[in-house]
Amino acid sequence: MGDLVLVDGLTVLGADGQELFGPTTFRMSTGSVTALTGPSGSGKTTLMRALLGQLPSGSAGARGSVQVSGHEVPTLDRVALQQFRRQHIAFAGQDPGSALNPLLRVHALLREVAPNAPNATLAETLELVGLSPQYLRRRPGELSGGQQRRVALARAIIRRTGVLVLDEPLAGLHGALRGDIAGQLTALARRRSAAILLSGHDTALVHSIADNVVELGTVAARMTSPALATVRFARRDADGRPPRRWGEKTTQKTTSDARVGSADSSPRTTLPGREARVTVVFDQEHTDEPVTSSRRCTPEAVTQNGSTRDEFVLRAKGIGASVDGRQVLADIDLDLRAGAAVAVVGASGAGKTTLARVIAGLHASATGLLELRDRSFSIDQRRRISYSAGGIQLVTQNPRSALNPRRTVAHTLGRPLRRIVQVPKRALPERVTELLAAVELPADLASRYPHELSGGQRQRVALARAVAAEPAVLLCDEITSALDHATAASIMSLLDRLRADSGAAVLMISHDMLLVADHCPQVLVLDHGRIVESGDTRIVLAAPTHPATRELLG
Repeated sequence: MGDLVLVDGLTVLGADGQELFGPTTFRMSTGSVTALTGPSGSGKTTLMRALLGQLPSGSAGARGSVQVSGHEVPTLDRVALQQFRRQHIAFAGQDPGSALNPLLRVHALLREVAPNAPNATLAETLELVGLSPQYLRRRPGELSGGQQRRVALARAIIRRTGVLVLDEPLAGLHGALRGDIAGQLTALARRRSAAILLSGHDTALVHSIADNVVELGTVAARMTSPALATVRFARRDADGRPPRRWGEKTTQKTTSDARVGSADSSPRTTLPGREARVTVVFDQEHTDEPVTSSRRCTPEAVTQNGSTRDEFVLRAKGIGASVDGRQVLADIDLDLRAGAAVAVVGASGAGKTTLARVIAGLHASATGLLELRDRSFSIDQRRRISYSAGGIQLVTQNPRSALNPRRTVAHTLGRPLRRIVQVPKRALPERVTELLAAVELPADLASRYPHELSGGQRQRVALARAVAAEPAVLLCDEITSALDHATAASIMSLLDRLRADSGAAVLMISHDMLLVADHCPQVLVLDHGRIVESGDTRIVLAAPTHPATRELLG
């Protein structure tokens, strides 16, 4: 087998001359899959883009050799580089929402990169990534995040280039689908004699399909757990008392059992039919086993903002939503108590992201009622929760499109601190540093812009911005999918402490069942826009009763 990619001593330098990563040496032969792994921020995306001849904006340049399909990429002029990219290499990034033209339907998006492909090839390529031909008529706005990712992957595959560079192609997909697409990529490399470079934080899966593994080094200036203990999350209460730092004592007692349904204390409710409707009530967790800091936070009866664990912070009633006249959510009733952590799981396209956007007030075609503490909102009225602390914050799964590219990290974090929490201007630098430490980012990132960050770093900045607003409800949409396991565990521990200190309720959308089992005592399963199973996470995952749940665990 011949070598399609030869990388020898590649080192990429930042604007200040500091090494962003390297030196790195590897080769990729025809018919092979190479896995690129390493911590968030270690340079995986930078390395991948270097194969395309793209260096980070403002970088000082690169050292070493990069040969792809016989071309020395760093030496190509602009015209030659364009020709090289058209003929020899295809790339799918980790933020597909920003790469897909929202005005084009999927069939047009595929023809944009493969204008001569027959209709049958379009349908076959979609089926290769687990999407039926009916999706050819849909636009990106009608797709879930996972479906957008698969369309972006299909755009790379349909070009039939010799080299495919895929940045986190399996993120945001449930286990069975991840495994299926991974197997398809392996077969594709063999069948087309192509070389595939893919990154991913599901190291067990990517290693299992890889012929070679390139492991990038650790990240410098990584934060340690003691640094997390200084950030402030407690909100001012109704009497205007100022926030406290973590570690100040509050009254503690054991919490009530988790309940599903109105007055029913049974651990789980399963919906046998699509027309059934259930109200799911989530309390703070109850457990008979010892609680450890690595598993979940200590339950408290009274939080630092004065709320009690018996208090409902959010009630959603009769939630429904549609996209272009097609119903995507129906009959969703959900009650969250202070300090609750609830996982929302389901296959790609089940309605998870739509549910989060409806609750956040970002989906126009929606119906139902929301109660946030003592405030009621009609969802069919286009509304946003009032611009104040104690509201609802959403962290999306595509942080690149959620962060203003013209604002530095410090500016991004400073806006909610000033406008919502009313932190004095002189105290902003300290609070920004605390927030960055809480999400395991070094203080020197405060001066950077979004394009100067890795995908995982952007995701953590987006989370820090949401936390800065001191919300009553935090909606997290696949916030750990672009993070390595160690960083993901630290972020989840951060959310555990946020719940314990401020009483915020967390609604966590995730396909990582191990993460869900460790940090979310309650779970609800969505299938085709309806709740089909819900209750204690350990019970639901150990003995699922609905086919949709069993498929997620497959």
